[in-house]
Amino acid sequence: MQRKTTLYIDIDDTIIAQVLAGSGFDLRPCIMSQLTVLGRMYDCCWLTSWPYIEPVGRGTGAAVATLVRNLYGASINETFRYADWDHDHPDGKAGFVLNEGAPEDWYWLEDPILKGEEDALVAAGKLDRYIPVEPTGPWGFLDAVNELFRRTGKTDADIRKAGGRPEWFDRAALLPVDDSDR
Repeated sequence: MQRKTTLYIDIDDTIIAQVLAGSGFDLRPCIMSQLTVLGRMYDCCWLTSWPYIEPVGRGTGAAVATLVRNLYGASINETFRYADWDHDHPDGKAGFVLNEGAPEDWYWLEDPILKGEEDALVAAGKLDRYIPVEPTGPWGFLDAVNELFRRTGKTDADIRKAGGRPEWFDRAALLPVDDSDR
């Protein structure tokens, strides 16, 4: 059986963002449905500064597993892996994705990366595996996912095969309906 392409996904400014100017941070539109489908299509791995589980005694509630579970994402917690990366690595998160023994076939969805991370990806000839996510506004993650689909040759049929609906990945379908004239 062929191994699925690994997909590294960040959280802050990637799936959670300041959607409207001056607003707080919100989940991007349809994100839980999109993550569920991505987890079926790719070998997904959280690559984030968030801890996976809440550290004992901290009581902040800011942990990946807690966030996803509270958003009715138990299946996401079951299918996504978590990257235990070295926060002090000189190449940042790029040090993890480029580490010896890491999957060779991968993509990384992340808000703009640091110069050192970009330099490490360039030196490794892997900058094309990083897909930037616009850190503000509602559509940054969706746009990056659609770029991922383009690069990996995924189609509406693949989305359906994974139990999803193509409209979950279509900006026009996710726009609110203007019913002010009703």
